[in-house]
This record gives sequence, structure tokens and C-alpha cells, in this order.
Amino acid sequence: MTAPVPILFTHYGEDWIRGSERCLLDLLTHIDRARFRPILWCNAAALAREAGALDVPVHQSKFSILLHWTPPRYAIGRYLALVREGRRIVRQHGIRLLHSNSAAPHQWLLPIARGERLPLLAHLHVVYAQRDRFTLGLHQATLAVGVSHGCIDGLLDDGMPRERTRVIYNGVDVDLLARGDERGLRHRLGIPDDAVTLTRVGSLIHRKGVDLMLRAFAELRRTHPNVHLLVVGDGPERPALEALARELGLADTAHFLGLVPSAGAVLRDATDMAVSPARDEGFGLTVIEAAAFGLPIIATNTPGMNEILRDGESGLIVPIEDVAALVRALDVAIRDPALRHRLGAAARATVQERFLISRYVSGFEATYTELLAKPQAELGWGGPKTGPVVYGRWLSGVVRRKLPGVARGGGRVPA
Repeated sequence: MTAPVPILFTHYGEDWIRGSERCLLDLLTHIDRARFRPILWCNAAALAREAGALDVPVHQSKFSILLHWTPPRYAIGRYLALVREGRRIVRQHGIRLLHSNSAAPHQWLLPIARGERLPLLAHLHVVYAQRDRFTLGLHQATLAVGVSHGCIDGLLDDGMPRERTRVIYNGVDVDLLARGDERGLRHRLGIPDDAVTLTRVGSLIHRKGVDLMLRAFAELRRTHPNVHLLVVGDGPERPALEALARELGLADTAHFLGLVPSAGAVLRDATDMAVSPARDEGFGLTVIEAAAFGLPIIATNTPGMNEILRDGESGLIVPIEDVAALVRALDVAIRDPALRHRLGAAARATVQERFLISRYVSGFEATYTELLAKPQAELGWGGPKTGPVVYGRWLSGVVRRKLPGVARGGGRVPA
């Protein structure tokens, strides 16, 4: 029998299990261990514990990004140390493929991949600003895989060849999602049986737009006083969001549940409609989780959302940061139970067809097989890569923006 191929998965993130961490753990859980042997290199203890429980060898290190938005921006010594450490891990385990779970690790994995002649896959979960795409070296990936087309469109606009990009949508592990029992939740919270309950699942951070949801909810209750809101998740903005809820008079109707191990059960047992008010979202994992239970979904028009939902057919999509439009969509859905049923049924059918965990995992397994078949001559420093013209175009743009009288502009997307 052929031994399974060792793959090094590298993840840099906060000490929590949320979107990109959950997607990685799903892949580690379901990947065919007879064909592939996963090894994890990460910085966060929470992810290290979860992966260890899956019998995955783990290396935990302190990570940093060269030329990042926050200090230390110029820690060249630390960067070189990460390259040396990664090379040691690669040789220790006989790694044959590198999977960067988000863009940040790609920066120090790139010289390792080139030097060891290994294929390097960049798995992109968010839309990256142009500066990040270049400083993290994403154009030099053997293959860039986006969770939506929106996550790779910037690379294509920069000049990266389309054949070195791909989209593999996230998938729902329905069996895992269905665990738990929250049938008594509404009663414990004092929510009447005839109330319409809206649920938002996700991190309490600015880009998730929970503040927009609270403002829309406050306006909605003027015409629908029997509506309640469940906020599932935690994050640095929770105190400010709870204060905003009190300020808007929502203390008794906007229920902050924090991190809930059985978030899927909250959707299944206690929710009438799911809402995603995000300002920025690479895909929308919680949207397909809600859709798996046949819930009607109201979501903002973030990158990838039109790849999940069809507006008016399997969900209602509204402009980003448009509280009035969000209120109108919620109002329409609350007034029309038949519409909610139709949207939810269509959303569930979409998940069954396109967004199950089996499809997600098989997509990566096929991609790994393809990358492993590449000749080593294509993987070293002299192999095919995005040429200097692309970088020259970017650098010339940076210079022009730095000239007096030229607006600098540009936004920040965390790496």
C-alpha cells in the first residue's frame, strides 16, 4: 500500500474557533487519512487543542507578518526564523504539499516551498486589499483557492493567471451541525410562542455588522413588537453592542447568548429567520448553516453572497450598511409566512446540491492530487510564477499615490 501523503496545514489567527478555523477543522476531520496525512502548524492554543483531539500532529509557534499593518512591521529576523522553523518541520515530517489556511502564512511558506520544491496552496477566506495581496506574495502561490469568486477576483485583476486560481466553496457538516437540543431556549428567554425570532450567528466584530442589525431591529419593532433577536457569538465588540441594545431600548428583546456549543441547535430549534448583516464577508458559512435547516435568510450583498443565494428565490439580499433596506426586507418576510417557507425550502435545496461537507473535502482532495502531480521543475525558484510586470505595475501605483497632491486611499483587511 502507498503511504499517505504528508501535508502541512498552516494557520495564523486569533485564539478562537470561528469561520476559517472551523473550515480547517472540518477538512482535517473528513480528509481521507488513507491518502493524506495532515500536520498542523499554528499559533493559537484553541486550534492546537482541537486538532490534537483529531489525532493530528501539531506544531505551535509565535507568528508575525513582515510589512504588516501593525507592529512589528519590520521584524526581518523573526521572519527568517519562521522560514527556518518551517523548513525544519517540512523535513521532519517529509512534507510534500503546503496548505496556507489564509493569506498570512503564505508569506513565510513561499520561500520554503520554492527551496524545497513543494506545491503551495493559498486558501483565501476573505477579500484581501491589494497591498496585502502583494506583500504576502499571493501571486506566487502554486494555486490560490478562494471560498468564493470574490476572494480571488483581486488577484485576477492584478494579473495572476486564471489557471492558477480556483474556487472551492465551504461545506456544511450537517451531522455535526445538528447536535444539541435548544427546544427550551425560547421559554428560558421569555420569548412567546407566537413571536418571530431572528438569529444572527457570528463573531462580534465590526465587519460582521451586528450594530447595523440592532439598529434595524429597533426600527422593525415599531411595526412588529412581537419580534425577538438572538445574537449568537462573542468578540471584542460585545460590551459596546450590549450597550447599544440598551440605548435602543432592546434590553429585553435582543438576547446575547455568547458562544454556544450547539449553535446549530439554536438555528434549528429556536429560529424563524436568519440574518447576516455583514459589512464584509468572503463567503458566509453561517448562511449555509442556516440554509441547511431550511431557514429563510436575509443577508447583505457581500462578496460571495450572490454565489450562495438567489435574491427573491432562496433568500433576500440587501445593500451593505443600508439599515432601511434591511428593515424593509425583514418586514416583507415577517408579513408573509408563505414567502419565508418558500425561501427556506429553496435555500435548503441549494445546500444539499452545492454546499455539503463531502463536496468541500472532495474538492480539496482532487486539488491536492493535481498539485502533487506537478513536476518538481515547476516548483523551484526557476518555475512558472507571476512575472515582474505585475509587481512593477503595483509599485508604480504606490509611488504615484505617494506623490504630493495625490490621495492615498486604500482600506485595511486583516491578513
